[in-house]
Amino acid sequence: MTTEKVDDSAPIAGTQSLDRALEVLVTIAESPQPGLTLAACSALLQYSKATTHRMLRTLVARDFLSYDEELGVYSLGVANLRLGSEYLRRIDLRRLAIPEMRDLVAETRETAHLATMSGTEVIYIEVVDSPEPVRIFSRVGDSVPAFATGVGKAILAWTPTEKLASRLPAEFVPRTENTLVTRDALLADLERTRERGYSIDNMENREGIRGYAAPIFDHSNQAVAAVSIAGPAARVTSASDEHLGPLVRETARQVSAMLGASPDAAALAFS
Repeated sequence: MTTEKVDDSAPIAGTQSLDRALEVLVTIAESPQPGLTLAACSALLQYSKATTHRMLRTLVARDFLSYDEELGVYSLGVANLRLGSEYLRRIDLRRLAIPEMRDLVAETRETAHLATMSGTEVIYIEVVDSPEPVRIFSRVGDSVPAFATGVGKAILAWTPTEKLASRLPAEFVPRTENTLVTRDALLADLERTRERGYSIDNMENREGIRGYAAPIFDHSNQAVAAVSIAGPAARVTSASDEHLGPLVRETARQVSAMLGASPDAAALAFS
């Protein structure tokens, strides 16, 4: 028995009107206020005004567009908000991040972590192990002080100043001889992190372990998590900084995009 191959790139019969309706919907969303006129929509769709009007009227009836009779323009309707809210409600950060983390591990051969903040600590919500026989050991559910870890510093670096104090401990208890133990030292490190776009854990959480982490932003351009890689300092040396750091940063950017973050979320989050 043979299976007929389907060419997904070929246009589907009868969908041209749907495609153009979606095109005008997206264009209206991207246009400045107050919206687009019938003439502008007609020119965009390359349909007559009568045909365009019927299409727009259908979108208005389904609340995807709103029509301002006084100004004669179409703008987004409330149905888009409902769909967007439902999409955000269903987002599973861990599910979105795992494929990107696996790709990161395949490229770097070091262990990847996904973490979120809880008070002054970060909690690992996913770990993808390195394929190397000598690797670090981490478990989902482990929590560590944010100020002493790469993932923690990545989130702290993009935490608004007015919220930062609540995410720092009353006392900076060192975990290794490299742990930053003063607020000034940490703040200086967070500034360097923002400049690079990723943090460096220089054996600050565990002896002999180095790593890199970058923030993950959500649809409101807030740092809600971080992704990292870490490994033995004998492999992950300072010579790796300019190679491995940007790889982690790019992974975080890809996950952020899937969460609806703006391309310039890193700038917007701390502006």
